[in-house]
Amino acid sequence: MTATQQGSPPEIDPRMQRLLTLLTIHKNARHKSDMAELSFLMVNQTFNLVPYRHGVFWRRDGDSVKVEAASGLVELDPGGPYVQWLSRVISQQMGEAEGDQWLQIGGSPQVAEGDAKCLRVTAADCKEQEKSDWSEWASSHALLVTMKGADGKVDCGLWLDRDEAFHDTDVAFLEDLGDGYAHAIRKLTGRVKGKSITKSLLRPTKSGMTLFMIALIAVMFIPVRMSATAPAEVVARKPYVVTVPFDGVIEEALVQPNQAVRKGDVLVVMDKTALKNKSELTQRELEAAQIELDKTEREALHDPKKRMDINLLRAQIVAKQTEKKFADDLLARAEIKAETDGIVIFPDANAIKGRPARTGEQVMLLAKPDESELLIRVPADAMIDVNADIEAKFFLNIAPLNSREAKIETISYQPSPDGDGLLSYKVRAQFTGAARPPRIGSTGTAKVYGETSFVLFNFLRRPVITLRHKTGL
Repeated sequence: MTATQQGSPPEIDPRMQRLLTLLTIHKNARHKSDMAELSFLMVNQTFNLVPYRHGVFWRRDGDSVKVEAASGLVELDPGGPYVQWLSRVISQQMGEAEGDQWLQIGGSPQVAEGDAKCLRVTAADCKEQEKSDWSEWASSHALLVTMKGADGKVDCGLWLDRDEAFHDTDVAFLEDLGDGYAHAIRKLTGRVKGKSITKSLLRPTKSGMTLFMIALIAVMFIPVRMSATAPAEVVARKPYVVTVPFDGVIEEALVQPNQAVRKGDVLVVMDKTALKNKSELTQRELEAAQIELDKTEREALHDPKKRMDINLLRAQIVAKQTEKKFADDLLARAEIKAETDGIVIFPDANAIKGRPARTGEQVMLLAKPDESELLIRVPADAMIDVNADIEAKFFLNIAPLNSREAKIETISYQPSPDGDGLLSYKVRAQFTGAARPPRIGSTGTAKVYGETSFVLFNFLRRPVITLRHKTGL
């Protein structure tokens, strides 16, 4: 009796499996409720159909290109070197491409129906400046998947790159998938090819438009308080920094992240092999020098010339004793202990095991759970004149409907780069109220407030900043 006769499911043909993957991604794209979800799907789930190393979703912004999402990243720095380089490369390719002669299938140009087309790109297709940086920011082969907007012109697309060349079947699948993406984008942005849904629903009369403009102008001059929203994290207020006492290799960490410890508990153990060998070698040298001194002192009783060597041997013994004491001191400090009670803060015990470290290098933090503060990272381009007299509001990611108040204590003088490369101002605040502070390491969103202004100024502030960046006015 065969496996099929026994009831086990038949194996799916790989080609059929790829078609099923295409249909699944099409369905998922149609059911996304906003552009953020759709762009995340495009740069990450497209990999299930055609593997790639980097996936980026971009939009046209006038004559330039704006990168909006990248595979594996939550937030992009629009001023970062990778984004700037990729924007220039895509803009150049968009300007050099001609009409429908982009898609190459079977070695000859194809004029395909639909809203998506593909363009193969390599370093040789770029200008000298971008070509020299290609190996740093992209793989050997790239594919530009362009998508048309409601006006029939290329409005956005995908950038995919990998080490292997894209096959004709990959191009065909991506063109079909890009056509579905283009339709989903027009649906979410409220546009249908050939007409605007907004225009079809709203047909204001002349008098109605006049009243609308008067009401709009009145609303623009309503006084409101300026505010800025930024990511925030609960951090230790005055943590004790656990550092490496000498150059060496970390043998292991005896504690786990967020573990409570008491003063004197061993946190980290350094590799003792070299120190033990040094201590034993120094001890043998010290014993040999002592034996030599005793011998010389006996010989000096009969040979006065030997007395000159006695002081030299005694100095050598003192030096060896100092070396031995130093080696023993380092050996005693190989076990790094907690200097106070608290919890240990570090990413992962396995991440530091076997890692070489230099003297003074930070291994972990030791903090008391009740001594915490709020660290708010306000992006440099969103910073306002923060009023420290107004308490900031903190919304935990695990409880987004509830807020905690925090009194602002310090605001950094100038922005500094975060771990992800974004420039931000660091605002530190102390939690107020009788409630227990959130757990150290909790993340969320904080809102800081500035001076009172008009709605018009708040509404135009960011567009004016963007305009000045682009035009230099």
